Amino acid sequence: MGKKGFNTTNLHSDRKDNPEHGVLHKPVHPSVAYGYEDARHLAEVFQGKRPGYNYGRQLNPTVTALQKRITQMEEGLPLLHLVREWLQFLHLAFTFKEDDHIISSVFPFLETPTASLAP
Repeated sequence: MGKKGFNTTNLHSDRKDNPEHGVLHKPVHPSVAYGYEDARHLAEVFQGKRPGYNYGRQLNPTVTALQKRITQMEEGLPLLHLVREWLQFLHLAFTFKEDDHIISSVFPFLETPTASLAP
């Protein structure tokens, strides 16, 4: 069978990730809390030392699936999770070439709205 078209590839791309419970497509995960074995495990997830989700509104399986799908559609590099560090963002910005694109949320730096309200 030849190469699948854009629509077919996009429609079926999430099946490669072994969606949970045998579903055909990734389910939507609303904002939820995640449980861990102990506080150390949770701390390691927050620090990025172990894979996992720490707070559903920032990153969850649905957001991860969306990031993978956008990367696949754009035939680009895997999306980088740079929501907290301005320095990392600036470093990355200098690697872009003309006609490159950034896809971002309204609040790419989650702490920024909160920090700006401090006295």
